Amino acid sequence: MKERRRTILHLDLDPFFVSVERSLDPSLRGRALVVGGGEAGAGVVAAASDEARLAGVRAGQPLAQARLLCPEAVFRPGDLDAYGRVSEEVTALLLAASRRVERPSADEAYVDLTPEQPGTPPPMRTAESIRDELQRRLGLDVSLGLASSRIAARIASGYAKPRGLLVVLPGYELSFLAGKPTAALGDLPPHLESALERAGLLTLGQLAEADEAALAAAVGPAVAPRLRAAARGEDETPIAVAGPPSWVQEEAVVRDRRSDRQVLEEMVDSLARRAVRRLKPFRLVARTVTVEVRRNAGAERRSDVFSPGSADDDVIAARVRALAAPLLDPADSARGLLVRLGRLEPPHSQAPLFPAFPAAR
Repeated sequence: MKERRRTILHLDLDPFFVSVERSLDPSLRGRALVVGGGEAGAGVVAAASDEARLAGVRAGQPLAQARLLCPEAVFRPGDLDAYGRVSEEVTALLLAASRRVERPSADEAYVDLTPEQPGTPPPMRTAESIRDELQRRLGLDVSLGLASSRIAARIASGYAKPRGLLVVLPGYELSFLAGKPTAALGDLPPHLESALERAGLLTLGQLAEADEAALAAAVGPAVAPRLRAAARGEDETPIAVAGPPSWVQEEAVVRDRRSDRQVLEEMVDSLARRAVRRLKPFRLVARTVTVEVRRNAGAERRSDVFSPGSADDDVIAARVRALAAPLLDPADSARGLLVRLGRLEPPHSQAPLFPAFPAAR
């Protein structure tokens, strides 16, 4: 029987914070951008655009130093709420393609696209669709690597920048990795990096072909087999199946204080449909819905119940608009909107024909 080879997609969204800022303000595209503080603020750099990196700006650098290196850059303090919301949307979009998704950080993701059944779209087509959807729906740029292992896929995405897709064909993992430095393994502790250097193992190819006894003597018998397998692109660590959520919510900040009621109604409708999209990968329905409008003086909210539960975009959006209607005035004082779907459960295909009767006494 032919062995099934895994197909792992790695998405490189670095720098994620910069991408989100540019999606919110397209005028920032092509300009040096530093996220992490205001023009005169203290602190350190959280993220920098490629234009700022060319000037020497790096994450973790003091902002004062970044301003000296790149005085023409735009400095933004960052919007953690926006980053969290967009990150959740990225995850929801990936879960629509596969239940096996991992997000080690905001800047990256792993997706297992191994075909599970006949008729599943080819992984390369799915990867391209994900890239296009991230750009169209969220305005995010992403580079992709597709391979049979995590490490090969991750390294491939780095070589696919900017906005490309690099596929490592089955059977070519070793030759693809061979010339890459051992530091490409990622998160390699300094003592192991030094040990490999002392042993003359400077590339993944050298590490892959190293004598087992010599490698064990250099880095230890417990670590040596894992390093050797990784250098060969033989990482079999599974990507965990994402568990179903107990609730989902979508939020938006009302940035323009001149927003009128129609703008708020459109925002509420969009939040409702985005929340429903996050149910689809898990095939769940919502039994409750809550709408909240935040103002400086506090928040007002209204809730309702679906019976039976629903995952229909139009049905839920209509209920959300009805709940929001009495909360939106005055429109110019609204500062934030929230739509939450709760009591999530699998759909019931049919109500019982005969209700349960109490036991006879």
